[in-house]
Amino acid sequence: MLNKKLATILVFLTFASAIVGFAYAHWTKTFTIKGSVTTTELDWRLQSPSCLDDGDNENDYTCDRSWSYTQGNKDVGGPTILELVDSDGDGDNDTLEVTLQNVYPGYYERITFDVYNNGEMPLIFRKVIIGGQEFTRDQPTVSLDLNNDSKDDIKIKFADNIGGQLDPGDSFSETVHILILQGCIEGQTLTFTIQLVAENWSPQQT
Repeated sequence: MLNKKLATILVFLTFASAIVGFAYAHWTKTFTIKGSVTTTELDWRLQSPSCLDDGDNENDYTCDRSWSYTQGNKDVGGPTILELVDSDGDGDNDTLEVTLQNVYPGYYERITFDVYNNGEMPLIFRKVIIGGQEFTRDQPTVSLDLNNDSKDDIKIKFADNIGGQLDPGDSFSETVHILILQGCIEGQTLTFTIQLVAENWSPQQT
């Protein structure tokens, strides 16, 4: 009698397992989702660079601590050479190379250039790199040793549009103030580059 009951239970369990397996197979299904993501490159270029001492036989400039500049009575320094460079080979000039010639302590130069967003996304510029030194909104002025003699040769101020948004097809102007310091040897030629660092703008950014 006991063997008969056990046989009945085994048959029932086997039947129940088959039903559960059938129900699982019937109600489960694998879904495959296919898609593609299209990305766009952040793209900008530097253009239209200019400076005060451009070789027109003008007298040199100097400035005070507030960067207010005046023209002196001698023409010793300069001219300044500005060259746009495509550093990554993508067809856009993203770097400005600056060469200051025959400079001396107290010599002042002001450089301006435009930044144009020729990409498809809004940009926000977080920092500027000049001569390997980063400029941010919190630190717009730095001093640099460009001839590696352990003395600062040049003081630079850059504050325009750091943290500012630049929409596709728009441009803005940048200004770089340069003062030659007392640690610089008279008659030197100093060269450095200017590059901007940007990221895509989003409404969450401030």
